[in-house]
Amino acid sequence: MTGAQERIRRERAERIARDLSEHERGWRWYPGDGLDPGTVSAEAMRRELDRDRELVERLGTATGPEADRLRHRLKHFPVLFISAPHVEEHATGAFPGMPTPLLYATCLLDRMLRIDEFCGDRVPEVVGVLNPPAYSDAFERTLVECVAEHLPVVVGISNLSEGHHFALRIAELVKSVSPNSIVLLGGQHEDAVNPDAYRSTSERVGAMGERQREVHRSYSLTTRQLDRLAALQTFATERERTIVDLVFAGDAVFALPELLAVVAESLPVDARALRKRLLADRARFAALPGVGQLVLVDDDTQLITSIPLSGVPIDGNKLPFIDVTRISHENLFSVFGNRPTAQVMAALGCKYSCSFCHESADAFLYNQPKIRQRTPEHVMREIRLRIDQGFDAVFFDDSTFTQNRRWLSDLLTMLEADRAAGRRFEWGCQTTVNDVDEGLLRRMGESGCSYIYFGVESAQPDAVRVQKVQQLRLLAEPTDWTEQFRRVARWCRTAGIRVGTSLQFGLGETDEQRIRTLQLVADLHREGCVPDGCVALNLNSPYPGTRQWLDLMRSDAPLPDYRDKLERHPAFETAHQFSAITGEAVSDLYHLAADILGSALHQEAVRTRQ
Repeated sequence: MTGAQERIRRERAERIARDLSEHERGWRWYPGDGLDPGTVSAEAMRRELDRDRELVERLGTATGPEADRLRHRLKHFPVLFISAPHVEEHATGAFPGMPTPLLYATCLLDRMLRIDEFCGDRVPEVVGVLNPPAYSDAFERTLVECVAEHLPVVVGISNLSEGHHFALRIAELVKSVSPNSIVLLGGQHEDAVNPDAYRSTSERVGAMGERQREVHRSYSLTTRQLDRLAALQTFATERERTIVDLVFAGDAVFALPELLAVVAESLPVDARALRKRLLADRARFAALPGVGQLVLVDDDTQLITSIPLSGVPIDGNKLPFIDVTRISHENLFSVFGNRPTAQVMAALGCKYSCSFCHESADAFLYNQPKIRQRTPEHVMREIRLRIDQGFDAVFFDDSTFTQNRRWLSDLLTMLEADRAAGRRFEWGCQTTVNDVDEGLLRRMGESGCSYIYFGVESAQPDAVRVQKVQQLRLLAEPTDWTEQFRRVARWCRTAGIRVGTSLQFGLGETDEQRIRTLQLVADLHREGCVPDGCVALNLNSPYPGTRQWLDLMRSDAPLPDYRDKLERHPAFETAHQFSAITGEAVSDLYHLAADILGSALHQEAVRTRQ
């Protein structure tokens, strides 16, 4: 072994000791893989030796700060990631939270960079992860300054449909400051307006037997219906072709490092040349785990085309944990006393099929299992890492955290063991009133659970649109929705668990039903079951990727264009531009809710802290 190789191995060991927490030093790609992150791969060794030779060619045997800076420039190229906000400053009804969709998309890349094992001659350097809680002039200034300072080679932007207008504005600002930056868009909105996903799903349904085809008839779409969606796809307008270069629709976890490897091979990068190379290298993406595609405009034909991934679903147990060390805004949950809170996703998907939720259609659109559950052991490893990193509380982002009782029992056993050993922390989750009982809630409270957010929607939800209401009728002791919520809230109070809830309006309810819903929650607030500031107001809108969206596609009704800046009452979590409740009716509804709910209503202003 040469002196240079010894130095490279020593520097790797020092990097791991300096940059990695105790609970992430023993694994290379994901916990339990049995590989040593301190082992320098042959490819990484070759890359470092090549940089040594390049440095000697430039500076001879000189050492010191100048040599260190040059080596850094020879090795790295800057990239920037941004989670587009969906509200503007001073909104009072929103919960910004961690940019978990973006962090999950970058988790494999982040792990590669943390242990210096990126597979390429040049290595991305993440110069920032901007996660503004709201869009503001201050955020725009921060963005422009960051882009001007670093001139990132790639800028990745993640967005939901409600933030799509802001995502496009961000892309426009990036291009105005750094025209040569490659702008990459991804996230739930891009997944949900991807015509390829709807087309392949429709073909899959068409090949099913009659009974199955009837079950999934919502996904059976004609060419005319699919063409309507194509007008909403990114790149459908000339403006988007100017400010966006590439789009990820579907899983980006393995595709993102591969894309950046192609960028590294193409430096100095030119967007047109990069697209040409990507189209020529389709095979390297077709071999990657994941369902979805890289979407771009073929410069020769000017047609939107896509580069598909393998179609093999990703095993969440074989992914590294998200890297929370770079985000620009600390995640402080008011329900946990504004203490640093880690958000953890134990499972993707939901057993229910509520028409307004993207999880009702998302998995089927991308031909994935309806529920993708991580093992309790894998989740516990992440929790211990977060506590090691200084977080005081954990919130589980699963839409229905208690939907798998056997899995939950195993996790609670581990939480109880940690608690008995003195490792105590507060945690919360979100679920439905269907999927808890008095004994389970007592056990959850004893293991540290202090808060549960229930999607109640209404005192009398429409059972067709809110499918979990239908499921309630199948319980061993059937009851109505209102009584079930009242019982569950009181069980939570006995177990020492505070109750938060989401109310949704615009699902066809009457004025009397709205008042009954608000009075139900107000009664539970007075009883001490629902604390101050724990009720969120929502307006039902047809979001891309939901069953409501599929119904719109199959009808002659216009499809909402989320490029538009949305109209929003600041006290609501969701915008009302495409809702059944608009204009003055929204303000009237807010005043009604505020009069009945009082301090139970969540009215904390979202402010940027740039």
